[in-house]
Amino acid sequence: MAEAAVLVDNCYVIGEDETEENAVVRRIGKYHANIWERDFLQFLSSPYGAPSYMERMETLVEEIKMDLFNSLVGEGEISPSSYDLLERFSIVDVVQRLGIDRHFEKEIKAVLDYTYKYWNENGISWGTETGIVDLHTTALGFRILRLNGYRVSSDVFHNFKDQKGQFICPTKQSDSQIRIMLSLYQASEISFPGENIMREAKEFARRCLKEALEKKQELKDKTQLLAEVEYILHYPWRCRVPRWEAWNSIQIFRQDIDSWMLTEGIYKVPNEWSKKILELAILDFNILQSHHQNELKYLAEWWDEAIVKQLSFFRHRHVEYYFWYTCGLYEPEYGATRLCYAKLGTLITIVDDIFDTYGTIDELIPFREVLINWDMSMMDKLPNYMQISLRFAHQTYMEITVEAEKIHGPRVQEWMKDYWKTLIWAEFQDAEWIAKKYHPTLSEYLKNSLISSTVPVVTLFPMILINTYLPDDILKRVNKFESRVAWGCRLIDDSKDFKNEQEHGETASWIECYARDNPGTTREQALDHVNMIIELSIEELTKERLFYDHDIPSCCKRLYFDSMYRSVAFIWRDIDGFSISHQGTKDDIMKILIESIPL
Repeated sequence: MAEAAVLVDNCYVIGEDETEENAVVRRIGKYHANIWERDFLQFLSSPYGAPSYMERMETLVEEIKMDLFNSLVGEGEISPSSYDLLERFSIVDVVQRLGIDRHFEKEIKAVLDYTYKYWNENGISWGTETGIVDLHTTALGFRILRLNGYRVSSDVFHNFKDQKGQFICPTKQSDSQIRIMLSLYQASEISFPGENIMREAKEFARRCLKEALEKKQELKDKTQLLAEVEYILHYPWRCRVPRWEAWNSIQIFRQDIDSWMLTEGIYKVPNEWSKKILELAILDFNILQSHHQNELKYLAEWWDEAIVKQLSFFRHRHVEYYFWYTCGLYEPEYGATRLCYAKLGTLITIVDDIFDTYGTIDELIPFREVLINWDMSMMDKLPNYMQISLRFAHQTYMEITVEAEKIHGPRVQEWMKDYWKTLIWAEFQDAEWIAKKYHPTLSEYLKNSLISSTVPVVTLFPMILINTYLPDDILKRVNKFESRVAWGCRLIDDSKDFKNEQEHGETASWIECYARDNPGTTREQALDHVNMIIELSIEELTKERLFYDHDIPSCCKRLYFDSMYRSVAFIWRDIDGFSISHQGTKDDIMKILIESIPL
């Protein structure tokens, strides 16, 4: 994504490959250096790559299938059991949040097919034989069913209001009541456009949960439940990317393993199975991490040999890019996609920082032509830094093309070419606005920024390295989804960066354009407005992700939704955690990619 230039000491500088005699004054970003040294990555070592850990994981999977899930599901049918609907939903919830659901896809579907039979316009009853509608079961069931593609209406939550149309606040702040409010809050996060009841539920549940935290803040040791409440309130659902969710869920659940499946004071799931589920989650996380570390070692070697390593004007963030995609697509079979994104992201950042900050408009015109047509014969007319950048760009682009053709044939060349040309023209448009100090209208900005966000390119190129069938009209099929993702990412980016962009020469951001198009609007009001649009954006995307475009492969939708949109929301949740990655983002990377979780 395009970033604002931060001028060194608020002034322009001489280019790094220029002398005083041929000096060209340039803007340059004041970005911190690469924080991931080659030797550190090369010496990463995980014992979880050993076959014994994989064998233990496979044993646990089979035991949980046979002894736990078989008590919920028979051969294609639900067998009689003592488990009720709430327990069934709870088991699915825990397994999915811990990131081990891919081991139990068939079993989970059978459980949810069964529970869905009990869903009606009033909600869902606590037990299979009672008619009592229960808020906890309904809220948990709503979230689990909706997230797994079952059509459930939010209208059921009207049944939990009093005669005045208000949700009934619990009179006691017991653990049971807090758990109910937490379930309601989490359900409200999976809302679709126009579901006003969900907004009401979210505000109500948030207020109740904050009151509960305030009353219990004197506790020295947070209970598992309170730790979970703090986590859910701090990280909106759009930020809880799969790997981050798995890591945090392991930390939270292991605090009090006995409370996992505790419902109304009754243990329905034997403690031994809770322990086995937790052991499986930790093993699975660490084994996946060992795969990721091997890929990081390869990436470290690649970066060490990259000719652009010598250029310091752009952000060196190859590891951050790798982490970005790994948050959403983490399975071993997507290794080529993750590495493609790390390389492509590095390429895009160089191009972006040249257009936005380092290059002059006279240099950018021939630079644009070489990039669009890959006519390398024009390179000799360009400054040295551009020649180095172009050689790297061409080599990286062609490597991706060759690998993609092995999977999908020569048709991918046209897909890549069209997207690439459109991006370069959009980048040049941004550069022209900066050079001319032109202030675009909001309409002009939106038209260009959906492309210059780089989302179309950095989703398509890695997508075509997924080893799955892509129809000839895949670009048409993903177009609407792609546009919504680009729109959402652009808004999140601008909501965090607009002050830097204005202070350091940028003339276009959503905040600035909106304020200019609406005289009298303060930037703070514009920021409030954009945050409201971000909320609407995630509602639209969630609905698209769960219920539409079934002709798009699921892994591709995950790439757009989890690896791109939700990862942007996660990395930009407080600040631009990409450009400023030596703070919170570094800690996140250490947790997810570097440090194993103790068994």
